[in-house]
Amino acid sequence: MKEEPAEPKHIMVVDDDDQVRILISHLLKREGYHPINAANGQDALEYLRRSPALPDLILLDLRMPVMDGWQFRTIQKADPRLAAIPVVVITTLDTVENDVQSIQAAAYCRKPVDAAILVKTIRDHCG
Repeated sequence: MKEEPAEPKHIMVVDDDDQVRILISHLLKREGYHPINAANGQDALEYLRRSPALPDLILLDLRMPVMDGWQFRTIQKADPRLAAIPVVVITTLDTVENDVQSIQAAAYCRKPVDAAILVKTIRDHCG
């Protein structure tokens, strides 16, 4: 009996930098993932609240206008439907280790993002 191909994992990319979102989205597609893009935390929450299917992982920048990554994560953790989605922080901040602990993120990748490290981190946290 032939196995059905696995449904691609959905990865949400939340970053206000258009170029970063585009580059990460291309990388995700190349690796067989389905990217979902949001320009800030508010856009991400609006998508998550109206979507019947949730992403398998969120790649989250911390510094963004409208709603930053810290605000997004506080709201996400308080929402029972969204709380279990793992978050990987992507940032240039020097304090990233402390930030990851304070928002209880699964992991982090520093910008500029190394493609191999990002792919390994994604696989480690959602397959």
